[in-house]
Amino acid sequence: MTKGATLSLDLDNLWCYQRSFGLAGWRDYPSFLEVALPRLLDVLDRLDLRLTLFVIGRDAEQPDLRPLLAEAVARGHEAANHSHDHDTGLHRWPRAWIREEVLRAGTAIEAATGQRPRGFRGPAYGTSEALLEVLIELGYDYDASSYPNTLGALARFYHRRQVARLGGDAAVPEGLYGHLRDAMKPLRPYLWRLPAGTLVEVPVSTLPLLRLPFHGTYLNQLAELSPGLARAYFATALRLCRLRGVAPSFLLHPADFLGRDDCPDFDYLPGMQRSGAEKTAFMTEILERYQRAYAVRPLGAFVDDLRKAESLPQVAVGEAA
Repeated sequence: MTKGATLSLDLDNLWCYQRSFGLAGWRDYPSFLEVALPRLLDVLDRLDLRLTLFVIGRDAEQPDLRPLLAEAVARGHEAANHSHDHDTGLHRWPRAWIREEVLRAGTAIEAATGQRPRGFRGPAYGTSEALLEVLIELGYDYDASSYPNTLGALARFYHRRQVARLGGDAAVPEGLYGHLRDAMKPLRPYLWRLPAGTLVEVPVSTLPLLRLPFHGTYLNQLAELSPGLARAYFATALRLCRLRGVAPSFLLHPADFLGRDDCPDFDYLPGMQRSGAEKTAFMTEILERYQRAYAVRPLGAFVDDLRKAESLPQVAVGEAA
């Protein structure tokens, strides 16, 4: 029997990266989704794959992007909430501010796509008790912010180096991309247990045992060194997931389908040294391999099946944070 797995796309736009590196001009909200998203949607159509799009509310408010997001949902993909302004410190905000941010994003996403978001993923995978309580209060079915990885400190170091190289003015918070203690969070789905109720958590998958990333951007970075190495690494990750009984939750970003010819000034992001055609062909191959190994679904459908079929373990916030 083919095991279940999920596929999601964080719709981080060009301005999100510019903001996180402190680059001038991000408040003009420049976008590369008009190029990346149709390219990705065509790949998914050819493979007959459906995924969850974590949409940023501000982009859902943009007249030029609203039809594109509506088309993605019309083609069978799920719309979920990725905050309104993609502030990586969102989970540390006062509870009332968090509520307003999540609510505003959800309203914009529903207006653009006709679909009410059921799931949420925090910017840079940030989560907190206040944020989880807000999601429960607003009727969300699941969160997908947990990212149990061991490379958070290395990712922060890279980010700081790039900010300095680019002359940006962004501060890089200590918890960006997760603390080492976050690496010990469960890899399998579970229920957050809070006084307000429970919420399904579907972690972004990392390599079992070592807890190393294998999302699309990481694979594209490896492929710059050696496409064969990246393929072997992905095959090993899937094999370990199967051996350890982990249903993979594989993560993509629009930039996984963009190259240096599409965004020549975007070389501060890992994996941007190859052409868009090379990266699209490589990611198509990766998705085909994923599809052969698993029955791949959007997160919402996966969570529905989890609730029907399994009694999920419950975790109090303090036990996994």
